[in-house]
Amino acid sequence: MQRQELVDPVPEKIKLNRRLNIPSAMGELGALNFILEELSKNRIVDIKYCFSPEYPYFSYIPAAVDYVSLSSELVTSYTPYQAEASQGNLQILFEFQSLICELTGLDIANASMYDHSTALAEALLMAIKYTGRKKVLIPYFMRKKRKEVVYTYLRPHGIEIYEYNFNEGKIDIADIELNIKNSAAVYVENPNYFGIIDTNVLKISEIIHKEDSLLIAGIEPVSLGIIKEPASYGADIAVGEAQHLAINPFFGGPSLGILAIKNDQKLLRLLPGRLVGATTTIDGKKLGFVLALQTREQHVKREKATSNICTNESWLAVRVAIYLCLLGREGLKRLAARILLNTKTFIEKLSKIHGIVSPLFNACYFRNFVIKLNTIEPDLLRKELINKGILFGKSLKEFKGFEKCLLLGINEMQDESVYSNVCNEISNLIGKYV
Repeated sequence: MQRQELVDPVPEKIKLNRRLNIPSAMGELGALNFILEELSKNRIVDIKYCFSPEYPYFSYIPAAVDYVSLSSELVTSYTPYQAEASQGNLQILFEFQSLICELTGLDIANASMYDHSTALAEALLMAIKYTGRKKVLIPYFMRKKRKEVVYTYLRPHGIEIYEYNFNEGKIDIADIELNIKNSAAVYVENPNYFGIIDTNVLKISEIIHKEDSLLIAGIEPVSLGIIKEPASYGADIAVGEAQHLAINPFFGGPSLGILAIKNDQKLLRLLPGRLVGATTTIDGKKLGFVLALQTREQHVKREKATSNICTNESWLAVRVAIYLCLLGREGLKRLAARILLNTKTFIEKLSKIHGIVSPLFNACYFRNFVIKLNTIEPDLLRKELINKGILFGKSLKEFKGFEKCLLLGINEMQDESVYSNVCNEISNLIGKYV
């Protein structure tokens, strides 16, 4: 077959019909120099001055995580097809599941999902199959890309998606009550997109379960070091992102999704991905690990598969398991307390700057918070600060009424001196433009 014949079926209107804007062929040395020149255009931001409120997060990764996880027998870990021969790998994945169960308070966790977005979409599909209903409720205020994944998953199935509103930064309970009838599930993030720890979750849980719907809780795993776990307020399913638990940002990926469920046999059979179990030899003397459940289509489930989630880099789950074991219960609690304190400190310092409302809502915040700029345009402020090596949050202009607002996120590597420096820069810029 000629090369042209390969592209003949492609419609003319979507063909580029011009050469790609790439350099001509060059030798190894020339290619290296070209790459170095392109890389020199990157602007490097000190992690301490990164206030990104969305994944991928920057976080401190203990050196021991790399030391252990980069062992050759672990770094090659992949979906274990000859599963029981990979006892070491299975044991670590079993520990990962156990740690996620401890974090969430739920009974069963898989190993694992691609990211928070796919975990959420799969959880919603589970709820739809579980209840037989074709309606779900999700927050209007949530990460845009996460919402897009939900719509991509559910729209082909004809599922009704209702986006409930917030009231003063928290879930509007009245909106939930008015629209929950005949719904399969309600997705609730706590802390929510604005970083607010929502104290209404227990009441919301009662409303949801009264209608025989499922409560899907979106978690920030580090926050569970100090706030109540989703099981305590009746969550049936918990989903979350584990990228900042020892996985470097790597230009936006990869990520690791968390998915845990209550002890329900019907729900268990709908769980996507893989579930590692523990058993003993016939004489009961030795512990062994097995792939207890695989609902993927490439195995025995075929067309009856509950999900097409199949290959996932189990090495990422290995890193998260190592990280959580290194921190332990008290370490996670101290880390969460530091982030909570950092959030409070930065909010207070920003509130002292003329023309800034910090925070926008009166609430308790974890990691993320919203500010409003009354005297300077958010895009102008962000542009000026990036020139000074400060990545200052995300604009919320995509949401009506939040055109003057920024969503900020903090990390554990920052301290009071960093916040003072940033506030001084902001004060100078406001003085310059106002």
